[in-house]
Amino acid sequence: MRYLLYFLLLLPAINATAQTRVLDSLRNVIKKNKRDTVELQARINLIYELLRRDPPQAHRLSLQTAKMADSLQHPRLLVGTYIYVVAYYRDAGQLDSGLYYLNKIEDLAKQNPGNKRINFNFLRAAGLFYKDIAEYNKALPFVKASITLWDKEDETRAGQFLNLGNLYFLMGDFKKAADSHLQSLRLFEKLKNKRGQAYCMQSLGNNYFHLGQLTIAKKYLEQSIAMKEQLGDKRGVLISIVSLGDVYKDMNAFEKAEQTYAAGLSAARELKLAREEARVLNQYGLLYRRMQENKKARASFEQSITIYKQIGDSVTAIKPQSELFNLDLAEQAQKKTESEMLSGLNTLIRTGDRQQEAIEYHRLSEYYASLKEFEKALYYLKKHDSLHETVKGNEVVLQMKELEEKYNTEKNEQEIALLKKDQELQTAELERERANKILVLIALISVVVIAVLLINWYRIGNRAQRLLEMERIRNSIARDLHDDIGSTLSSINIISQLALKNANGSTSHFQRIAQHSHRLMESMSDIVWSINPVNDSLERVVSKMKEFAAEILDPANINYTFEGEETLEKLKLDASQRKNLFLIFKEAVNNTAKYSGATAVSIRFTHMLKKLTVSIADNGKGFDVALAPSGNGLNNMKARASGLSGQLEIITSATGTTVQVSLPIT
Repeated sequence: MRYLLYFLLLLPAINATAQTRVLDSLRNVIKKNKRDTVELQARINLIYELLRRDPPQAHRLSLQTAKMADSLQHPRLLVGTYIYVVAYYRDAGQLDSGLYYLNKIEDLAKQNPGNKRINFNFLRAAGLFYKDIAEYNKALPFVKASITLWDKEDETRAGQFLNLGNLYFLMGDFKKAADSHLQSLRLFEKLKNKRGQAYCMQSLGNNYFHLGQLTIAKKYLEQSIAMKEQLGDKRGVLISIVSLGDVYKDMNAFEKAEQTYAAGLSAARELKLAREEARVLNQYGLLYRRMQENKKARASFEQSITIYKQIGDSVTAIKPQSELFNLDLAEQAQKKTESEMLSGLNTLIRTGDRQQEAIEYHRLSEYYASLKEFEKALYYLKKHDSLHETVKGNEVVLQMKELEEKYNTEKNEQEIALLKKDQELQTAELERERANKILVLIALISVVVIAVLLINWYRIGNRAQRLLEMERIRNSIARDLHDDIGSTLSSINIISQLALKNANGSTSHFQRIAQHSHRLMESMSDIVWSINPVNDSLERVVSKMKEFAAEILDPANINYTFEGEETLEKLKLDASQRKNLFLIFKEAVNNTAKYSGATAVSIRFTHMLKKLTVSIADNGKGFDVALAPSGNGLNNMKARASGLSGQLEIITSATGTTVQVSLPIT
């Protein structure tokens, strides 16, 4: 390890002169400021070189270059620049900004259907974007389509084979991963492309690591680090160093693993790569847990989760969250609820992460065994065994060996004997795993006594939770009855007394009684509707809104439309959310009909990033919010929005008014 570190420190000095010449040459072209295609291409090449050395500087240059390409009306080079903008925002965890520029690339591809390079760049950028945010099933068709489109045997095609292999690796399909990586390596070697070879070495190292072939994995990763150092690829070196730390961890070389992770964490922070920083912290947690330093492990997992949530990556955050769950189980014998674990499992199934999916099946088996539900425990244990054998089983190992033998036969006959020896070691490892499974089954039986105590604790806690929820609903209904219906009944009583005393003016009093009675019936109807569990879906809420809109707007000859309903499928609201959201909508529509003088109303629903937004816009005369009468109910609307932990925004002008309410939703 010491000699490797010395070597890595020497390589940058050896190659610094050549790298500086390339950068200086590109900068000299840009300094001429000719604002032509040559300068644009030089800028894009400089962005590519800087992206792995100084990402913030590369990002600033890419935004400037995009403006120039747009002004010169050069769509191909504009797309080439946008790709690096998307890559920067993706790595920095600014997913909304990354998706915005990815959509710009897609628009340019649609505008230029005959331009092969533009359409290929869109497919490649989309595949990498969704892969890096752990949406593997979304990424796969984009990567495959890019390889089909770009059939020229060059670095571009080789790079996409590498991306396809990395994607299969993340999905747990190591056979397809190795096949794609070897295709990529052959092509990069044929083209004498050192950068591509370095990344193939990295990927093959990861393949063998996850198959338990640690010595071979270490060899490939060290070769990858050396080649990337020669190229000055700081980001690439970071990724390979973290993978090498994983190898040392599984070799139980804990001191070397800790030193390697420390170097990776320092590099991630220097390059401001938040996603890589979170990944290194997660690996730190796994190392400390292996070393039985649970306090350090917990701190590392929590830091990793915090960063993932800050960058909006809730999918990848499931991994450190799952490790925290397991740590809690080991330290406190505290089980997690069925819904939380199944939710995480469903997310992993959707995104295609089969390695973590197998781990979650095993933890579900342990969970149900602790509850003495042995039928479910056995079911999930079988699911784990089946998927585990598929991902890491002997058949896949043999197929990997066959691929490795074919490849190394082309290069060196001596590798064949080494691979046969590795196969024997792998078979012995599988026998050890089978013995461990028998021990696991014995351990499951031994937890029966503990399970009885846990079941009793769970029942008491669950009963208390249900009682608290019922009390909350009763308090809400009582508050509504007192505030709304109670005040209305008081008004009816007072008006009735006035009508009895004043016979001559009784007609107007009776009209007011009728109005208050109608309002009382509406309030009762709204309360009953909001607490009925049949109405917990957003589709039912929208249906109720349509009924009310028809009742109020049709008699006033006001046209209205509902948009965005298709984004609300399978979303649910609790009783409080249903009631407050509907009453805000009801107040806004009433105000439109009474005061706006509008002829058209647009109601739009938007669901994005766990937030629901409802906007009611009219083309009326508007009003001054500061001078609005209290009867408009603006304060009530704001209070109800606050009760939803949401926001209410009113935008008004002489051409119309928009009422927009936003609330968090799961």
